[in-house]
Amino acid sequence: MNSFFMKFLFLSFSLFLFVSCASVPVSGIMEDDEYEWETKRFSMNENHEVFTATGEVTMWVDDVRYKGRFSGDYQAFSSSPYKWRIVITGPFNMSVATVIINGTDAHIFHDGMWESKPWHVISSGLFNSYVDGNLFSVMLGGRFNFNGKCADAGRDRKVCKMSDIYYLIDKDKIVEIKSGDLYAVYEDGRWTGVKEEKHAFIFRNKKVEKVDELPESIFQLPSDDEEDEFDAL
Repeated sequence: MNSFFMKFLFLSFSLFLFVSCASVPVSGIMEDDEYEWETKRFSMNENHEVFTATGEVTMWVDDVRYKGRFSGDYQAFSSSPYKWRIVITGPFNMSVATVIINGTDAHIFHDGMWESKPWHVISSGLFNSYVDGNLFSVMLGGRFNFNGKCADAGRDRKVCKMSDIYYLIDKDKIVEIKSGDLYAVYEDGRWTGVKEEKHAFIFRNKKVEKVDELPESIFQLPSDDEEDEFDAL
């Protein structure tokens, strides 16, 4: 049996990794409302243009080979909303997968080999839906630059829209993101992704740190005859 599949089964059903499934959060963004839009520009987490983040992740994997729920830890590195390296581990720091996102190109390392596909394909398998870089930036504590339209939504809240993605802001903090058939809600210290009224993913952040610079090579696929520079970090 494929060793990665065995790891996945172990990680999915281990009591050590068990997480209770709370009820699916309800979206607070009403796209059809007749909002009075105004042009707005703003930034959040301006000190985290380049940053690292760690925390816990749960994924409802919807891949032909590996279907089911998985819980583990993540470590993310980002130099922009379009460049990411996310390392996912299980118990005892067991390596599960490494994902590199560089624009629309993406690579995933599992079972001792790299696999390259467009990011929307890998994203749909891992997170049950396409997750864009701005959504990652908001959820993981990176810098977020907004340039779009906002409208008052009542109760000290406002709805903002940029590139067909909606953001619900409560007292200057983003508490929901809605993109197509996916929305993510922040509550109880975690981001919960929902698609078709079912859980897609959960991120619970533990630590976010600003860094001065990250090597460009960690966002590129290493060749067969060279050492992955990430190993030296």
